[in-house]
Order: sequence, then C-alpha cells, then structure tokens
Amino acid sequence: MGFKYVFIPADPNEAMEELEYVKDVSTLEDDCFRAFIEKYYAGLGQSVDKGVLLKQLQERTGVNLEEKVAKSEMPEEAMARLLSSTSVEIFPVMLPTKTTEFEAVSVYLDDKGVAKELPENSRISGIVQACGYPGQTFRGDCFIGRVFDDNEDEWRRTDFPITDCCSDANWVEKTKKQRSNRSSSDMSSMANKMGVNNPAHINPGMMGDAPGDAKGETEQYKWNQVEDEVEITFKKDGISKADKGAVKVAFSRQKLRVEFKGEVLLEGGLYGTTQVDECTWTLSDGVLQVNLSKAGEGSWPTLLKA
Repeated sequence: MGFKYVFIPADPNEAMEELEYVKDVSTLEDDCFRAFIEKYYAGLGQSVDKGVLLKQLQERTGVNLEEKVAKSEMPEEAMARLLSSTSVEIFPVMLPTKTTEFEAVSVYLDDKGVAKELPENSRISGIVQACGYPGQTFRGDCFIGRVFDDNEDEWRRTDFPITDCCSDANWVEKTKKQRSNRSSSDMSSMANKMGVNNPAHINPGMMGDAPGDAKGETEQYKWNQVEDEVEITFKKDGISKADKGAVKVAFSRQKLRVEFKGEVLLEGGLYGTTQVDECTWTLSDGVLQVNLSKAGEGSWPTLLKA
C-alpha cells in the first residue's frame, strides 16, 4: 500500500509535491526509504566546495585534513570519498509520545547543504520554526514524512499529505505544545521506559565547540539551544529501534555521558548546570537525541567546558 510524503523544493517558485512511496515500510531495520532519498541527492550531481567543507570539518573537529593529506597521514582516496559521498541528515521535529498519539514527523535533507552552497529552503524552515524551533533553517530540497512509533513493538511509516505542509496544521500545534512542556509526564515516562541511567563519574571534556557559538557541531553530534533547553542530535548511523538497550545515557548536574554499544559518543563537563530530573533522551526514526533542561537562565556559548 505504501505511504505519502512531501517533497519541498528549495526554489519557492517550484510547487511542493505530495508523493507516494509504493512499498510498505514497517520496521526501522528494513527502512529503504532513507536510502531512496539518499539516491535522490546523489543523483543531483551538485558539486561540493572543497574549501568550505574542509573548513567546516576543521571547525567541528579541530583537524586540518588538507595538512593530513599533505603529510600522507590521510590517503588521497579517502579525501576523494569524503568529497563525493552523499548522506541524508534527519531532523526529528515531532517526537512520538502519548500526546502526539505516538506519531513522529521528520525532515530529510542533504547533509552537505552548506558545502554545496545550497539556497535556504524558506518554506520548510518556516514550518519547523512554527513548531517551536526559532532560528532553525534548512538548505536545499527537503522531504518531510511521518512515522508511527509506540516505543514498544510497532514502528511504521504512515501518510504525511501535502495538506499538513502548513504552519497551522494540527501536528504543528501538537509539536509546539510538546516543546513548550518537555518536562511533561509523557516525556518523563518515555525517558524512564527507554532506559535513562543515573549519574555516573565522567571525566572532563573530550570535545568542545567554538567559543561564542549558540550552537555547534562535531563529527559525532550537533547541538542547539532553545530558551531553557539544549538539544543534542547524534549522527550515528545504523541505530535501530532494537538498539534501545545498547544506548546508555548518564545525566548529572553539570556532566553528560552518551554511549552506544560501548562506543562513547559524548563525554564531558557541560558549560552550564541542568535539572537532572527533567533531562531526557529519545530514539526516533533512527535518530538519537538528548534533551538537557537548563537549571539557570542565559545562553550557553559552548556545550562543553573547554
């Protein structure tokens, strides 16, 4: 039977399209839809600005890849693969909770949009901002779709019609309420059910972000802050619903550790303090996201202490 999803071109003069994926997708482990979208971006053949991409990577990781190639510390073939590879970034907008009837909505985009110098997609940016993500923008052509996930046994892709592509849609209002009350019983029960661990000893920061940034990015994750909370979205591929038990998150007042299958994705001292009881993590549409509830007012210029 398949499901409906919407294509939103970056060019505002091009019409949005309601499309149908002809195959049923009923398990995250066998989700061929993401690969289908990845082929779309790969087929566009858009060139990557090497200088912009390498600058981005150096800002995120502190590693000068051009220098590593020059010193033969990185094979030129590896650099070529980096420049030519295409992958999809998933931005989880609405999380599946009882109040959203276990529906989730995500945006899919080219993860090299900045390095390809793609134009801002004002329509999808506006919809997501209306959901309670002020300042959030997207580049290039985007897709948006819906998933049902009861956080237990059932996961499947469901219809997202073009009539839902407006800032006054019912799901937008649900998301706005969800984001305005992240410490609700729904979010707390989800965190408990998904295995949030109690505080553990953590060594001070391993990774940091550029001073003065209100948001940042590394090879492992990107982070953003909205009013009284900080969101950390991890880039780890291959995480499925069956892997919930392999995710370990340890919250404490000013420290955080996130681990997946024994691999530490983030560990360090946080810039500011948090309200531990209101911090949560979710795994939706194969995307791991951690939400930190700030204990005090004010913007964090960095995620981790230097």
